[in-house]
Amino acid sequence: MNKRTCDILIRNGQVVTVDSERRIFSPGAVAITGSCIVEVGADSELLQRFDAKQTVDAEGGIVHPGFIDAHNHVVHTSCRGVFANVRDSGSSSVNFADWKAGVTDEDEAAATAMAGLEMLRCGFTMFIEPGSLFSTDAAAQAVERVGMRALYGPLYLWDRQETFDAIPSLVSPSLTDRAPVNLDRSLEQLDVEIHRNSNPDALVRGFVFVYGLGTASPELLQAAHKCARDNNVPLHLHAGYVPEEGEIYRALNGVSQFVHMQELGVLDEHTVIVHANVLDEAEEKAVQQTGCQIVWCPAAFFSLGLGSSANFKMAERYRRGVPVALGTDAARDSTPGHTMLAGRFASQTYDDPLPPEALLEMQTINAAAAAGMSTELGSLESGKRADVVVRSARAAEAFPANNPLHLLTLTMGAGSVDTVIVNGEIVFSGGHSARVDEEESYRIVSDSVSARAKRLDIDPQPEWPILN
Repeated sequence: MNKRTCDILIRNGQVVTVDSERRIFSPGAVAITGSCIVEVGADSELLQRFDAKQTVDAEGGIVHPGFIDAHNHVVHTSCRGVFANVRDSGSSSVNFADWKAGVTDEDEAAATAMAGLEMLRCGFTMFIEPGSLFSTDAAAQAVERVGMRALYGPLYLWDRQETFDAIPSLVSPSLTDRAPVNLDRSLEQLDVEIHRNSNPDALVRGFVFVYGLGTASPELLQAAHKCARDNNVPLHLHAGYVPEEGEIYRALNGVSQFVHMQELGVLDEHTVIVHANVLDEAEEKAVQQTGCQIVWCPAAFFSLGLGSSANFKMAERYRRGVPVALGTDAARDSTPGHTMLAGRFASQTYDDPLPPEALLEMQTINAAAAAGMSTELGSLESGKRADVVVRSARAAEAFPANNPLHLLTLTMGAGSVDTVIVNGEIVFSGGHSARVDEEESYRIVSDSVSARAKRLDIDPQPEWPILN
């Protein structure tokens, strides 16, 4: 039998495909040519069919599609340890919004590179950045250096401020000076990141993001929806974050937020609502009727301390067929690798536990759908982009090795990744970046945060004394 040639053959792994049949090949193999997967199947069969220019021996480890973080304010990762609680600045005159506004292009590049390295280490190959970058070009260059994918939206599109009363730390004069609350500016900026989509092989692409949380007028919402449909990209916005947001919205508009969006015609299967923590019955019905997608950020859900004020619906929505994806929101107090575990714990807290396979779907195929890239990403299948992660078979958290779905979802969060391939290129190998100097990247971001804190007169040191 004549063998075909492929560029990379990943073999001898527990291959979790997340394909339509949810097949797991053990031992399995993945053949890659150029930027795409050409075949997935049993190890013995692919060894007979392919001659590989390069072979990656998974040594029995789990092989899976790259995770996608469907909502990550990537630069906010650099806020770790700066505020004890980003929703309360305490005695400081500087709040979280001031911190966000105080970045330079260099700060954003440094934070993006660090966050990208962390995501690769957690098995992520892509993230969706929801409109909080002042220099998307600087951040795009950082993503490309690291070797990840990203989806970028325009900067803070908003034209109303009333609902900020629900979460005061999300706004400040310094932030609105840099991103004015203005309809004309927002309308002009709707499509500014779409130019990235002219190259189908680009690692960084664009979409439409309106900030939301009740900060968009009907005119802005409808214009954003039209722009997204005209450019064949998803429309994302925050909504249903905290109870107070919904109360203010109803008081201003006489109708619930999701119901209003349905009436305006901006909710459909290509509209993605981020958070959706607190919805009333009419809003739940609007979600079901319109087929809109949801990105849930379970770590952020925990951090809000909603408790009994939230009628937990994520597991029920998933069972009803509502497309639910997972996002980090901002990895301030955790890593993206903790997201599925946080989702499991949150659902158990409300006595409606999400099973590992559901969480895995939310972090892969559903997240790819939220990015508008379900035909390219989210599973290991012939013809899809070669974004593949190989986990170490020697990591303690990989055992006992009887159930790869449980391990991959709940115990192998960070530190177990050996190799990552993005777009057919090995960008992470032997547990380290194959593209950038990690230690230098970490030094640069630490210096960047120290300099920003000094500019804003913030002391990011711990309460306990540090002795030299």
